[in-house]
Amino acid sequence: MQLPPDDTGMDWNKILESLDEVKIPQDMTKEEFSAMSAAREARALLAAEDFNIAEGWQEFSALRNKSRLRRLRIIRLAIAASITLTIGTGLWLLTPGTPNIQTADALPEGKVRLKTADGRVIELDKAAQTIQDNDIAQANAAGDSLVYTAAGTTTGPVRMDTLEIPRGTPFRLVLADGTRVWLNATSRLIFPAAFNGPQREVYLEGEGYFEVARKTEQPFIVHTGSTTTRVLGTSFNIRHYDAAVITTLRTGKVQVAAAAQTLILHPDEQSTYLAKEGSLQKKTVDTRDFLAWVEGDLYYDAVSLSTITESLSRYYDYAFEFDNTTTASLRFTLDMPRPATLQEVLTQLQTSRTDLRFAVEGKTVTISRQP
Repeated sequence: MQLPPDDTGMDWNKILESLDEVKIPQDMTKEEFSAMSAAREARALLAAEDFNIAEGWQEFSALRNKSRLRRLRIIRLAIAASITLTIGTGLWLLTPGTPNIQTADALPEGKVRLKTADGRVIELDKAAQTIQDNDIAQANAAGDSLVYTAAGTTTGPVRMDTLEIPRGTPFRLVLADGTRVWLNATSRLIFPAAFNGPQREVYLEGEGYFEVARKTEQPFIVHTGSTTTRVLGTSFNIRHYDAAVITTLRTGKVQVAAAAQTLILHPDEQSTYLAKEGSLQKKTVDTRDFLAWVEGDLYYDAVSLSTITESLSRYYDYAFEFDNTTTASLRFTLDMPRPATLQEVLTQLQTSRTDLRFAVEGKTVTISRQP
């Protein structure tokens, strides 16, 4: 088995290969020799008739999550418990008869789907493909984006396409007028292949960030739940995953209307519409709290763990459970590029709270605290 390199400067493959050798490699460092000696001693303990594997595992489990646990201590206990440790990745590959530790490394399996006005349903993947090429618009998909380009025809009936984004797959769309849209996971946008009327209208479910191409004679309108956001040329975010519709403005100016109420938003302002109460209100906010996802970042500023896991569930397609409401209400500040796997995020969270425990079973993560 080949172990990946880590940041210690130690050659772990050399250590494993030297366990059964009488002669010590001349290029072995003092640290590598100490690790090899500990491994040999641990293996001898394991071979002894009175060695208790269950107790060895319990000791290892109790120590492995401590933030300042020395790496050699981990190696020693891991080998004593019949575990092959993959250094630096956090993955535990267990031999038969030892407890099974599962990590949150599964990638989302959902595919972005485009439903065209003519009834086709197309799954978009990494391969480049032409979706549409006619006198209305051309549409080309590649990787995590879909680009529409208007053709010569500007009259005729409006033909609406629907783009559906599953869990774990933020996606970028360029509309035929040049407007750019970032769609967050579990979102849906209904839009025309080309804008040929007095207004440019789209319909959003979930969350989307818009950089609207300026066309004074053709206002851009986003319908979200019971709200309507009207703009000429600006950049803003709309979020509608639950009962609230939240609109956050980065640049320009927008008009938000709902339930016979109207608000004008300026940069760094945010409106919230609560359908149950029928209230539309605005406030000044730090836009990074709401727009970091567009840049591919995970950013939470003193946010409850339950709120964090709501978005992690969408990004990574995992469900979360808590041992109690106190754990769910713990607050964290986190700022990091969004990694490919959930496990990297859990590891980062545990760095700031070493009493947290994450138990992974299938696609469910149970979060608890150790007394």
